[in-house]
Amino acid sequence: METAKKDSVDIPPQEAQKTIAIVQILRLGDIIQTIQMAKSLRAEYGDKYKLLLIARKQFANHLTEQIKEVFDECITIDLKDLVLKSPVVNLENSLKNIKELKDRISSHNIDVCINLSYSKTANYLMSLIKANHKVGPVYDTDASIKIKDKWSQYLYANVLETSFNSFNLVDLYKLIVGVAPKKDENNTVNSGPKNKVFIHPFASDKKKVWSDTKWVEVIFKFLKDNESKKVFIVGAKSDREACQKITSSPLLSSFSNRIVDLTGKHNITELKNLFDDDSMFIGHDSMVSHLASLKKIPIITISLGPVRTRETIPYIDGAYSLSPQTKCFPCKPDTSCDFYQCHADIPYQAVNEVLSLVSKGEEVTKELLNKNLSHFHLNSINISRSKYNNLGLLSLQSVLGNEVTYTETIQKFFMITWSYIINEVEAHSDFPEISDKTHQRILQDMQGLQQLFELSEFGKKYSRYILEEISSNTPNINQIKDYSKKVDEIERLSDIVSETYPQLSPIINFGKVSRANLHGENLVELTESSFYSFHDQANVTSVMYELCEKTLTQNQRNKNIKPQATIR
Repeated sequence: METAKKDSVDIPPQEAQKTIAIVQILRLGDIIQTIQMAKSLRAEYGDKYKLLLIARKQFANHLTEQIKEVFDECITIDLKDLVLKSPVVNLENSLKNIKELKDRISSHNIDVCINLSYSKTANYLMSLIKANHKVGPVYDTDASIKIKDKWSQYLYANVLETSFNSFNLVDLYKLIVGVAPKKDENNTVNSGPKNKVFIHPFASDKKKVWSDTKWVEVIFKFLKDNESKKVFIVGAKSDREACQKITSSPLLSSFSNRIVDLTGKHNITELKNLFDDDSMFIGHDSMVSHLASLKKIPIITISLGPVRTRETIPYIDGAYSLSPQTKCFPCKPDTSCDFYQCHADIPYQAVNEVLSLVSKGEEVTKELLNKNLSHFHLNSINISRSKYNNLGLLSLQSVLGNEVTYTETIQKFFMITWSYIINEVEAHSDFPEISDKTHQRILQDMQGLQQLFELSEFGKKYSRYILEEISSNTPNINQIKDYSKKVDEIERLSDIVSETYPQLSPIINFGKVSRANLHGENLVELTESSFYSFHDQANVTSVMYELCEKTLTQNQRNKNIKPQATIR
């Protein structure tokens, strides 16, 4: 008689949890944006990955609570211990500290290390970290920057280098990490009447900061028209003197009981907890605006100087941004300026009207603004609202419904083009309504695009010639060198195109970064990679040309009529 065997269930082996390390050694706002990216990573993959954040001690310690919400661990770095600038640090101690840091990071058995910092220090740090795969900029053994993934190449070539980047930094971080962008229905502003207005009228760069007299005007008019509301001025200890200039103004003396100075009185966690359901925020582009987005309170940011509004607007659906129409806006951080024309191009009356509407829980519309403001208050300002597009990317939508500027038109074209070329996804957007001046500029761009396309095709041709010569029975080394010189000449001619058509520099910069990071271990593989790099550049140029051509055709056909057609 056989003994019945007890049924057994085979449990498949569990896949070991892989570790992803994120290097973000920039400032507080950048860490908050990295946290927002990590939240999307968690939402898509749950606890499949162990997340490790590598950040600077002086910034990460202020965001401990927020970091712990999404990261399993945070390794903090004190750069003072790693450099020789301090009188108490010598070479021996620095080398010892670097070794200890390497050992501390390496103990985590990192599978993928991702650099999200636009920083030489971060690039060197990446070269010290032991990981199976590295994403983003890293220095190799020859002290040359290597960037293998395309989205990091895009970020390195375009962010800060040009004013035509179309992506919010959080979305760029997602694309680099591999999180599919999608609309987050929960990531939207909780609108409604608000009685507490938190103001952060400060920034690290004086080009980003409005004058205290303008802030006095805004606060005075707002409190005068809204008797039940209070203003809370927030900032660091270093902002106390600037805050005093605002609060001590004779114009605000009658409202002293409704103005609260909180500068230097709360740490970041405490400040975040002050943002409750009865709060809203207005201020310059800063860490505080990103902190406010974590609490989903209504947000108004005033963008001045070098601020790239599309890149740095708080990552939430429903935030408002006010920026000038000044020709030189945005400038570069190192650009000198004596007049601050962009500051003058944002009138306090427009700021106050947007603030008043948002505090009452009303949507800011063109009709309400035109009703309460004169044309002179609106003809030098852009008022936009953040909104997810059909790709799940955060974009800006004009409130005033003005004709789309040339820069906005090109940015839209680039967003469609890069999304298609790198991620192979199609964006759908209405044809922009453009002015005659923009029409003419795009016509000029098409000439540059045609020249760049021809250069890209020549690059493909000579790369192919090199491959054919290598594969021949008797390769001619001199012939290969001649073809290589032709490729170098194409690079020089591309630089001339970039000087003549600076608006095409995003394409040229991306191509140069791509060809500086060719894949391969031998001449054949490197040449093949060069061919595909020129091929990508030709495709980008071709798509941009087609978008320009279709937009001009549609604009000419429907002049003085709002277009209904859609770019596909």
